[in-house]
Amino acid sequence: MKKTRDIKNNKLVQKFARTLKKINVAVTIILVLTTMFSYSATIINPAKFALPAFAGMAFPYILIIDILYTLLLIIAKKFTAIVMIGTIALGWKMILTTIQLNPMHYMDDLNEEDSTFTFMSFNVRLLNRYNWIKSKQDTKNKIFEFLNYENPEIVCFQEFYNNDKDSITNQDMIKELLESEYIVRDYNPEDTTHKTNKGYIIFSQFELNNKQPIFDHTDNMIGLSVDANIYNQKIRIFNVHLKSIKLEYDDYDFIDQIGNKNNKEQLTGIGTIYTKITKAYDTRVKQAVLLDSLIRKSPYPVIICGDFNEPSVSYCYKRIRGNLTDAFCESGTGFAETMRIKFLNFRIDYILHSQSLTSKRFRTHKENLSDHFAISCKFKINKQ
Repeated sequence: MKKTRDIKNNKLVQKFARTLKKINVAVTIILVLTTMFSYSATIINPAKFALPAFAGMAFPYILIIDILYTLLLIIAKKFTAIVMIGTIALGWKMILTTIQLNPMHYMDDLNEEDSTFTFMSFNVRLLNRYNWIKSKQDTKNKIFEFLNYENPEIVCFQEFYNNDKDSITNQDMIKELLESEYIVRDYNPEDTTHKTNKGYIIFSQFELNNKQPIFDHTDNMIGLSVDANIYNQKIRIFNVHLKSIKLEYDDYDFIDQIGNKNNKEQLTGIGTIYTKITKAYDTRVKQAVLLDSLIRKSPYPVIICGDFNEPSVSYCYKRIRGNLTDAFCESGTGFAETMRIKFLNFRIDYILHSQSLTSKRFRTHKENLSDHFAISCKFKINKQ
């Protein structure tokens, strides 16, 4: 009897082991395919096929799952760990645009005697004009205090609002705080078609000239470029904001309540959001191609900053970056998310620059002053 029972137990153990092996192989295959699919987001045009772009958005979470599962396989001494390690390694460049684990980045700095300057980019969401952020202290004044404390020599704003009818405008207040002698706005006063008190503005302690508004294929202004004379070196600065998805509050509420919807409501809501996202992809691809062309034509070193509305594992980011350096990759640390949407964290704001510049101490400022975080770094102009 005992021998028979032992044989049955051995068979059960063997069957369970075979089942675990099949599960391991199946999970590994699923993770490898999902990860490779997310990698393809950088090379597949989302205007033609959008699904890889969604996988690219999910890349940070896919990466976390990959790493945890690989550690589990290593502990269990499974051969599939080698497959997972190889898959992760294939996306090393994309991992570096998503996370930097060098804590010494915060310690590393430039020699103050060199030709250095602090550069900031910030989507200020109209300086909380419509009171999106509830606070005991006025958010706009907190933004002014933040700028006064950080004191960047150059700052580029997107979604800036200038209260032209007030005795002291937002523009005048920031000019005084930062002692910015040079300011460029995104329109000419005589341009009645595009004139607005909302949009792009650059404050600088260095001379700015040759301002050029940037219009996309729909005649929508997506930014401006200007030539800055910094320590006798011309630098072309692009301050841009690519097409947003334009999700409404109803869309966000739907995402929060999706589990409580019936099948018809779920399909309708998902279809609406998917349509908005794919339309935005189509527009952003055209805008990215335009910016890539303008960067290539620049006779000077380039800094391009702003709200790309794209994660770093994406076709548009890769197209705009080209041969430029990502300041976060060069001198940042952590995940550096710049926008929080409900339970999702994304890095969609960037400072990219030519290789003739060196960036140090890249920072994501976590102050709750907008739906975006300000980003900044120090720059040094390398001697030619």
